[in-house]
Amino acid sequence: MLLKKINKLLGYAAGAMVFIAAFILLYDVVMRYFFNAPSLYAPYAAQFMILGMAFAGTSYALQAEGHVNVEILVDRLRPIPRKILLTVGYVLALIYTFFLMRACAEYMIRAARENWLAQGNLPFPSAILYGVMFAGSALLILTFFLKFVELWRGSKKEDE
Repeated sequence: MLLKKINKLLGYAAGAMVFIAAFILLYDVVMRYFFNAPSLYAPYAAQFMILGMAFAGTSYALQAEGHVNVEILVDRLRPIPRKILLTVGYVLALIYTFFLMRACAEYMIRAARENWLAQGNLPFPSAILYGVMFAGSALLILTFFLKFVELWRGSKKEDE
């Protein structure tokens, strides 16, 4: 399925972004403490990488069941009550994600119209940042729908 492949690709991209952010921060630490020449841009670039990582990797984490779960109650339930409880959790998370996506879309449009730039020493267009957040939220919503279908159909996880 195309969505699963996109999520997997973005999951790997998120992992790369963590590595890049760590390298950027390591560079800044070395420059600051060994050469007394801190970077003006490194902390902001790392923050952008972490933002991208979070929104690129969330859908894959849901797809691969990589989120932290407290399953004390869920594991003790029979299949139908377990499915109902998981569905309630998915619906609540879906509602939250929908409102997050809507807010990101509104800010993305406003940032594009008003030419907002990210605060700090790295003047990056805020519309791009909000666009990443919007796209990540949209993928997460689609992945929630996929999880609903898999949960109630009993589909096997494939190509994760």
